[in-house]
Amino acid sequence: MLKELFAISDYPSLDTERPFQSKFVLLLKIYGIAFLLNILSAPVSVVCDYLVTNVFHLKSIRTQYWQSMLKFFKMYGYARAIVYICIIAPVVEECIFRLPLTLKKQHIALALGFAMLLASRLIPGLQQQGTVIKLLVWAVLITSGYLIFNRFLPEIKPPGKRLQTRVTVISIIVFGLMHISNYMPLHWDILFIYPFYVLPQLFMGWFLTYIRFKNGFVWGIALHMLINSVSMLLYMTFKP
Repeated sequence: MLKELFAISDYPSLDTERPFQSKFVLLLKIYGIAFLLNILSAPVSVVCDYLVTNVFHLKSIRTQYWQSMLKFFKMYGYARAIVYICIIAPVVEECIFRLPLTLKKQHIALALGFAMLLASRLIPGLQQQGTVIKLLVWAVLITSGYLIFNRFLPEIKPPGKRLQTRVTVISIIVFGLMHISNYMPLHWDILFIYPFYVLPQLFMGWFLTYIRFKNGFVWGIALHMLINSVSMLLYMTFKP
């Protein structure tokens, strides 16, 4: 398993035709590795936060994260926030980052359609609307985005192994770095230090990509939901 995990260039050729039990056991193993690396990376963020507060004399980035989470829960309420983090976010993020790794036109168009959800934040007053209105707007954005991009995107030739590997690695990195937004507002003068805070998400992107190719796309969503749900449980247990 570890040999396969490190051979990113071979991901597209992995065999997904295996029994359910085999896939489920692999998912649990990968989650165990992700959980362990999450624990091992915690001291890194502690050291970084010490540098931020005692060397750069800025506000603790970890404190900003906790405050950001509290603000998020206050805005949406605990029930809706949990649904968003544990269900909606995994589906959306997997569709954006892992679905298009086949480099098929339809998958890329659908990924871009889901990426249109990010633009929904720019719609005035939408955040204050009820869940039903938001879901309707999201459905319109996804559908229209998919139809537009599927219409105008050119047909894509089967990529070479080198291009496929580059796209896969870029997807992993962008997915991880995207989570820097959880630490808003950012200290722009020490932007270089933020990647150390999102090491767990960088590892997570790597493992989700492996599961996506090894088990199938839906299994990537399942692993993502598991990771977020356990993280949410730990947050609710140990929140300050």
